[in-house]
Amino acid sequence: MKEYEIYELLKKYGINTPKYEVFDIDAPLYFDRFPAVLKIASDKVVHKSDVGGVRVGIDSPEELEVARQEVVENLQQRGIFLDINDKFIVEEFVQGEEFYIGGLYDTIFEEILLFGKGGTLIEIEKDVCYIDTQANKEEILRSFKTTKISKMFPTFRGKKYRLEFVVDVVQKFQKLFINENIEQFDVNPLIYTDEGFVAVDARLKPGKKQKRAKRIRSSNIFANQNIAIFGATDKENKVGYALAKNSLSSSANIYFVNPHLDTLFGKKVYKSIDELPPIDTAVIAIPAHLVLELIEELGKRGVKNIIVISAGFKEVGNKEAEEKMASLARKYDLNVIGPNCLGIYNSQKNLNLTFARASILPGNIALISQSGAVLTALIDKAYTHSLGFSHIISLGNMADFDFADAINAMEQEENCIYINIYAEGLQNGKSYLEAIRNTNKPIAIYKAGKTKEAKKAAFSHTGNISGDYDMLIGLSYAAGAIIKEDIDELIFASQFAHFSEVLIITNAGGPGTILTDLVVQHGKKIYRLSKQEIEQLNAILPSTWSHNNPVDIIGDATAQRYQKTLEVLYKPHLLIFVLVTPQFMTEPLPIAKIITKYKNVIPIFFGEESFKEVFNYFQEQKVLYFNDLENVANIL
Repeated sequence: MKEYEIYELLKKYGINTPKYEVFDIDAPLYFDRFPAVLKIASDKVVHKSDVGGVRVGIDSPEELEVARQEVVENLQQRGIFLDINDKFIVEEFVQGEEFYIGGLYDTIFEEILLFGKGGTLIEIEKDVCYIDTQANKEEILRSFKTTKISKMFPTFRGKKYRLEFVVDVVQKFQKLFINENIEQFDVNPLIYTDEGFVAVDARLKPGKKQKRAKRIRSSNIFANQNIAIFGATDKENKVGYALAKNSLSSSANIYFVNPHLDTLFGKKVYKSIDELPPIDTAVIAIPAHLVLELIEELGKRGVKNIIVISAGFKEVGNKEAEEKMASLARKYDLNVIGPNCLGIYNSQKNLNLTFARASILPGNIALISQSGAVLTALIDKAYTHSLGFSHIISLGNMADFDFADAINAMEQEENCIYINIYAEGLQNGKSYLEAIRNTNKPIAIYKAGKTKEAKKAAFSHTGNISGDYDMLIGLSYAAGAIIKEDIDELIFASQFAHFSEVLIITNAGGPGTILTDLVVQHGKKIYRLSKQEIEQLNAILPSTWSHNNPVDIIGDATAQRYQKTLEVLYKPHLLIFVLVTPQFMTEPLPIAKIITKYKNVIPIFFGEESFKEVFNYFQEQKVLYFNDLENVANIL
């Protein structure tokens, strides 16, 4: 489409454009509003300014004619010769701050807008944000405020800038992009004026857009009462053995299936699916070439939840088999998790349908991950730090069940308070963003695949294209997710996110100062001691104590001094770090036993050899602790 045709389309959606006139290539030029701009409108020209196809600052009809000759000569010098299909546009020169708005059709997120600083240096500055076409006012503003140019609002150098103009123009372009057959467009510059934004220069690429069919789930993935494990085995080095062993502690009915076994762990082993009583959930750990036939049979029998542990699908190039798996899921209305996954866990039933090595403690965090290996590492670390989970879902290749489905499932689970996600790539971006918007639970996301090399690794690992990191992170944040920069935060941070103020009690000034820096750098406030609290501490502490927070109770602090300090300062709304370093007179175990009596008090025993007994005690008591300072940042 030529620019003047785009202008007419923009007007249809209430988007302001300059006053303009369109002229045949040889027609006399006239205009009644100066200064003016002259542009070439030709399918032969993509970027007008690159070939001298634009002239600005024209102040009279005479200058218009001169400008036309200059444009024609510029084009001819570059081998571009105009004909009767080409036009000239004369439009008013609109002055104001230059912004940019563009739209692209992404294979994962579908229609997406880019909005931010415009002008000739847009590719260098890249001061833009990503906005979904389904985003509401709150989401639009949350995204826009990540840009540098947003700092101009509401005032800059005495001039007022109105955020409602931003929302208005973005919403109009949202409607345009959704309703029209447009594959991509650019408006640069989009000029901010006192009356609103004006689209001054526009390009558009028509094209039909493929819409993803949305799955409506009719059954709950965690409705697991009668479960069959296909591929259960007595061979200890096999996945089927670990699955069978981990499942034994569950209150659900567990059935093992293997044609070559009679019993396993004292339970009957069924030879085939035909021998099984009715089941609602199947865990599949058999060779890949047998999986599809089994899923078909399970679907015919009304089984709704299928967890495919087996590998050997899209991640190794077997895309056709995985597409068939997705087709069977739709045909029989199945929840199919995987393939190439670790399994699932539900603390309410003590149901561990994974082959993770480490034990899993119950908790209130739902952990969702594409990578089974990352998941096992996080589970292992969580157990060491006495942290637990309400649910675990290993998505694997996501042939059917994806992030949106997992988030929606967690919304229904009362014992899940936080939803934490490790993501490599997505497939259905619109549903994913909708799920984040609609959940009432905090969602934290760590996204792998920032570099091109990492994207390739993600593809070879799960078969999913990693996608654009900035786009995924920007859209996730705008929709309401919390973005994590350290993967360990997926197990540490959630339960402490609501604390805004921090109190530090320490027997050493240096570590207390380091910890203070970490706390402030991660957006928490250092609690300010009241006059009354200072007076109370003066009565129980040496005169050389710090008299502020961090509360340095001096290196010779005993367990009794720690206890008296906590009795004065403890408040349930504070996140309290009790920092202990190994001085000669330090009483590690008595101090540890005092700390465990209090909620939201985190022990940091900064050392190693001197504190081994304490670390064992904390693990036995299932108390979160740290023995360094750097990792403390993960809970902030």
